[in-house]
Amino acid sequence: MDSVRNRLRAATALQHERVDAAFSAYQLDQTDGYRAFLQAHAQVLIPLELTLEQAGIETMLNDWSQRSRRQALLADLQTLGCKEPKSAQADTAPSSGWCWGAAYVIEGSRLGGRVLARRVAEANPFAPLRYLSHGNATPFWPSFLQELEQQAGACDWSEVLAGAHATFERFLSAARSNRP
Repeated sequence: MDSVRNRLRAATALQHERVDAAFSAYQLDQTDGYRAFLQAHAQVLIPLELTLEQAGIETMLNDWSQRSRRQALLADLQTLGCKEPKSAQADTAPSSGWCWGAAYVIEGSRLGGRVLARRVAEANPFAPLRYLSHGNATPFWPSFLQELEQQAGACDWSEVLAGAHATFERFLSAARSNRP
C-alpha cells in the first residue's frame, strides 16, 4: 500500500517543480531578492496558517504552536525594514483533509528552508534567518509524516489533494507576482 506521503509527492511533483523554478529566480544573495522572497512567502504563509488554525490544525498536530512560522517570518521582514504585511484574512475553515494537504506543503518547505538558509548566510552572515531556519533543531518532518500517515489516510483523498494543490498554486502565484 502506498503511503499518503508518496501519493502526495507523486500527485504534486509537477507543481513542486514549478514552485521551485519560480523561486529560483530570486537572488537570495542580494538583500532586495531575499526581501522579495520573504514577502512572497508572507503573502501565502500568514493567511494559510490563520486558515489552518481556524480549521483546528492544533487538534491534528498537537505541536502546531511550535511549528507555526509566521512570527519568525514577520520578524525577518521587520529586520529587513519591511512594513508589516496587510492584515491577512483567513479563508473559510476547510476540511481536515484539505488541512493535511496544505500542511504537507508548508512542512515540506521547511526542508528546503535549511538549504536556502545556508546559501543566504554564506552571502550575508547578518541576514535574518529566523524563518528559513525555524525548527532546524527539532525533528518536525519525521513527526509530521507519522501524523500524516495516521490521520490523513482516513480523510477524503480528493480533499487532501485539493489542499496540497491549492497551497502549491498560492506559492507559485506569489513567486511570480513578487519577483524583484
